[in-house]
Amino acid sequence: MTKKKLTRGFELITKQNVPEIHAEAFTYRHQQSGARLLYLKTDDPNKVFAITFRTRAEDDTGCPHIMEHSVLNGSRNFPSRDTFNELVKGSLNTFLNAFTNSDWTMYPIASTNARDFLNLMHVYLDAVFYPKVYDEPSILAQEGWHHEIFDQQEDIRINGVVYNEMKGAFSTPERLIHQAIASAQLPDTPYRFVSGGKPESIPQLSFEQFIAFHQKYYHPSNCMIYLYGDLDPDQAMELMNDKYLSQFSTEGKLPFGSNPDPIPMQSAFSKVKRIEVPYPLGNEDTPDGKYYLSVNYTYGTMLDPQNYTALEILKQVLMDTPASPLKQAILESGLAEASWASVSTTQQPHFSLIFKNAAKENLEPLEKLIRKTLKKIVADGLDKGLIEAVINKWEFDLREADSPHYPKGLAYLLSAVNAWNYDEDPLLYLRFEPLLKEVRKGLTQTYFEDLIQRALLTNKHSSTVILRPQPGLNDEMDALLRKELTELKQQLKPKGVEFLIKTNQELRSWQEAAEDPAALAKIPFLSLDEIDPQTQVIATEPEVWREFTLLKHPQTTNGIVYFNCYFDLAHAETQDLPWIALYCVLCWRMDTENYSYAELSNQIGIHTGGISITPELMNDFQDPDQILFKLRLSGKALKSKVGDMMALATELALRPKFEDIQRINQIISETKAFYETYLISYGHHTAITRMLSPLSHYHNWEDRISGLEFYGFLSDLLKDYDGKHDMIVEELGWVKNTFFTQHNLIISITADPDTIQPAFDQLGTLVANISPQSYAPIEPFFTIKDFNEGLAAPINVQFVAKGGNFYRKGFSYSGKLHVLKNILSRDYLYQNLRVKGGAYGAFASFSLAGFQYFCSYRDPNLVNSLDVYDGAAEYLRRFDCSHRDLEKYIIGTIATLDVPLSNEEKGLKADEQYMIRFTDADRQQERDEVLSTSILDIRAYADLIHAIMSKNHYCVLGNERLIRDHADLFHEIRPLLRN
Repeated sequence: MTKKKLTRGFELITKQNVPEIHAEAFTYRHQQSGARLLYLKTDDPNKVFAITFRTRAEDDTGCPHIMEHSVLNGSRNFPSRDTFNELVKGSLNTFLNAFTNSDWTMYPIASTNARDFLNLMHVYLDAVFYPKVYDEPSILAQEGWHHEIFDQQEDIRINGVVYNEMKGAFSTPERLIHQAIASAQLPDTPYRFVSGGKPESIPQLSFEQFIAFHQKYYHPSNCMIYLYGDLDPDQAMELMNDKYLSQFSTEGKLPFGSNPDPIPMQSAFSKVKRIEVPYPLGNEDTPDGKYYLSVNYTYGTMLDPQNYTALEILKQVLMDTPASPLKQAILESGLAEASWASVSTTQQPHFSLIFKNAAKENLEPLEKLIRKTLKKIVADGLDKGLIEAVINKWEFDLREADSPHYPKGLAYLLSAVNAWNYDEDPLLYLRFEPLLKEVRKGLTQTYFEDLIQRALLTNKHSSTVILRPQPGLNDEMDALLRKELTELKQQLKPKGVEFLIKTNQELRSWQEAAEDPAALAKIPFLSLDEIDPQTQVIATEPEVWREFTLLKHPQTTNGIVYFNCYFDLAHAETQDLPWIALYCVLCWRMDTENYSYAELSNQIGIHTGGISITPELMNDFQDPDQILFKLRLSGKALKSKVGDMMALATELALRPKFEDIQRINQIISETKAFYETYLISYGHHTAITRMLSPLSHYHNWEDRISGLEFYGFLSDLLKDYDGKHDMIVEELGWVKNTFFTQHNLIISITADPDTIQPAFDQLGTLVANISPQSYAPIEPFFTIKDFNEGLAAPINVQFVAKGGNFYRKGFSYSGKLHVLKNILSRDYLYQNLRVKGGAYGAFASFSLAGFQYFCSYRDPNLVNSLDVYDGAAEYLRRFDCSHRDLEKYIIGTIATLDVPLSNEEKGLKADEQYMIRFTDADRQQERDEVLSTSILDIRAYADLIHAIMSKNHYCVLGNERLIRDHADLFHEIRPLLRN
């Protein structure tokens, strides 16, 4: 028998090219431990490593999620109490996180620095294989849950980071309905459970269950290891083998292809299921028109990428574009305000159609309309132009391969794991050419009509899920929990309560204990002399053409042209703002002079990678009180399609018609429904904007174009809508005729160097249609006022924001503030609000415009968080750290300045820097200031923080009862959402 050749213990299984992603793929098996490895060799300098374990929820206690948090709280070789936070503070990572999915848990890192990359790999491998959770029960208490009490007179409460995170997650009906769908469609599988944990079930997790979970799932034979980018695979495999994998064996373990704990396949249903669950409304809200309905179908498996891809394309065809026929049928019916669709990546994917804000009496007509419309689509056929538009856009996105949230290499892994997690070829979803060829059958055949018939209309593996609105449900659940905890305290009696108090004091002592310097020293970090002192410059070549400013950004874009056109709105007044924002919401979904809205949508999909228009606010760096207000018209297309892009951008921005007043009503209703979710899901942003709105012209205007004020504007428009037709048409016409002018116009192109000038040469179509009219700028009037606001919502956590403007207190901007932000966010706020307070997150911010604020995220507290903010100045006065720790803070800060950008992002960033007059010299000075930061600099900022905090400007978005219990803190309390 020939002995197989091993590389650092790894046996090469396959080697093949993947031209779709410009990579060479190597798959390996580690002979001794059974671990599998996929290495994608590319020239991308942003290297990615991840280790993923197949995990499944066995109940609703959230054990997979809590374990994901907990393993990063110290390990055998790196016993620091919070290794993850230390890495965030002081590495050059371009990505550092962990994810819990419904059937896997992933630990990814990324870095452009080779040594930093290996350091991060080393710490993560140690964390997952040798965590301290076995020996330190306090980790489970802190990250998962514990009964909290510090005095006999106090009430017992439940606290823990994941517990509060999931209380926040389940504060939105959208999260509730997606979980209800999974439970309905796959009731005999682990997908019926919440891998993240249900708040009411998390306290049932025991330490013994917790440890057993790690023993069962966190073994190399159950893992998928991933490497990507321009790296030395031999070095990485040496680290993995010598330090970790060689210490495990497959003895007693099944081989990877034989999952020791496979997820069973759900048997098909014999009839459609129907489930109804309640969701909380505000105490003063009425349930009329607040029902959610979802119709769901399970079809195929993730091991059939053609099936999944076809379902994903079908979702977009039916529901995702202005031309989508099912979405339009629902909008025109008025039976629901908003609708969307999703396709899950569970082992058996389910296709869900979801409808929001429907009246109870309309649920049955809504279900009938869905089936009637789908049958009509099958009978009449889908618009081939719509199918072509969706497929072309999907293909454009695949080839562009830019993710706004993840490094490119991680985006590839998230596709690969869809098959790899079920023991299939990890390249199934990365080889998208065969998938494209298959779905393109829909352009000439009844491919998608047949799919609708099979997967939806005749599929009995289906369910109808209804969310029933229930005012005051949160208070009922809260009262029930308080009753249970009161009974627990009575059962414990004073002696038992005293023991619980002692346990909490021990936990607090563990949390507050100074880190062992020897433990911290074991975590490998770079030194400052390894950091590039030069800032990264984005090439920008400004020139004047006619009366316009042209910005050229030469980049290697592989034939894609990114276009941005900035219309100056210096002549806009406050009352114009929401109308300008509404214009941007409407214009791409309305008929134009030459196209119906469906035709326009299709043409954009067929010829471009997308065209959009958005209002944008900026502060001039040289004059921070000066607001720059722009309308940004943007698009991207292949260089051969630039002429089409310009013509379509002209049509979208300059030629919309607002005659269809009922369609405008439908779109406003849908947008209002979107904001009802957005304002809570991004509660930290809502709280920050509302807190700064009375203090800042910029944030006041931001609120009017994209925040709570804009939501209120939409709500008011819908009241007595029929009497406002003429006014709406007039105002939108005013925007169209007044704010698209050539005056101060800026146009930028980001493209391959030899493509930029030919792209600019095709601007004629657009420019010829822009009005030459010039308007005098209006000096806006704004009065600062003291105003603290409580925003009461049907949620179980808080978002607590407090801050102000440091320029007005006589302080100036410096790059050193970035280091201060790192210290306050990753040390002071992290320890006090997350570790001890239980908040899911907390952070500090300092902006170029002079705004400083603190904000907490999914926070169980209110007053305590404000007190912590007030204590920040004293913390800084006493701040001290070792030279090595200060270097860590500086290096971690540099990582935030050097985040890799996509070509599109580079163009946008360079445009903004040009417009706000933040030069490359300013950026270099900022970097120099970061690198020269001293402990004395940090201490000196205590006065800045004190000056801001002492003004006591704050806003809290949170639980209705808690907000009203602290009414004395606020000038006004108002419900976040409107009836």
